[in-house]
Amino acid sequence: MSTDMQRFTSRLRYHARLRFETAHRIGADRSLEVDAPDLPVLRTVTGDPYIPGSSFKGAWRSYTESILRTLQDHPDVQNFRLACLSIAQPQKRKDVPDSRRRCLTLEEVRKIKEAKELTAAEKDKYLRQGSCLTCQLFGNGWLAAKVMVKDLLLSPTSDARTEIRNGVAIDRDSGRAGTGLLYQFEAVAPHATFDLEILVENAAPAELGLACIGLQAFARGDILLGGNKSRGLGWCRLEPAWNQSRYVNADNLLDYLRGGYDGAFDAASWSEKEREWINAFHDYLQQPPVEVPYA
Repeated sequence: MSTDMQRFTSRLRYHARLRFETAHRIGADRSLEVDAPDLPVLRTVTGDPYIPGSSFKGAWRSYTESILRTLQDHPDVQNFRLACLSIAQPQKRKDVPDSRRRCLTLEEVRKIKEAKELTAAEKDKYLRQGSCLTCQLFGNGWLAAKVMVKDLLLSPTSDARTEIRNGVAIDRDSGRAGTGLLYQFEAVAPHATFDLEILVENAAPAELGLACIGLQAFARGDILLGGNKSRGLGWCRLEPAWNQSRYVNADNLLDYLRGGYDGAFDAASWSEKEREWINAFHDYLQQPPVEVPYA
């Protein structure tokens, strides 16, 4: 199912705006300035707050893994190789039967890489097939990610105001504020908007369906970003920009390179394509995992 990165298969360029309904903070290193808060927000060289692409991708992957870990134990799902059991990754756990292991262990990766009877293409194939669906899409220590997220810069029309809030650490034994544990942290004011651009390269239809499931969760406001979420920060929603998004595959690549194919979406065409990809993901759940040598 999973395609390799040796030739062009498809490219999805997805654009959206991320609008925060509440204040949020992506923290920078502790400031040493006298008049600065103890915990400032992360800023560009021009002084505007921004969101690292890794922060967005990390929250996206974490949500995806939580969903897949639930699905892979569902009795109607045949393919249980959906998300890693992270505690079983460094070495093979004895309490996890071979038939139910979700992803390659480091020892299995070493065996595949050192197998002299395998060609480089076969090694790449087995590393992909033995990895869980999440790792195939988002990458891991032996697979390049198919999902790339640009740093989210502040939209030109968005307000960049920040606010200073007080925080205090609570002594759990006494239930009172700890001595000397009062601090200040900076947060970006509510309603800030950031431009999002995602590139998904050489993803199979099922992988694109999985990506869409996570993006739908952002659009519903199910995924929070940044720190201090338990204090009410980080609530956001994704607003897709269909007319800026593009999808090209091998069938229309030549026309695209010659300038005869735009690949743009509108709301209706995106909805149709998204449904097609999510149906492919559903079909993937009904297929047993591929057996991989050395695993």
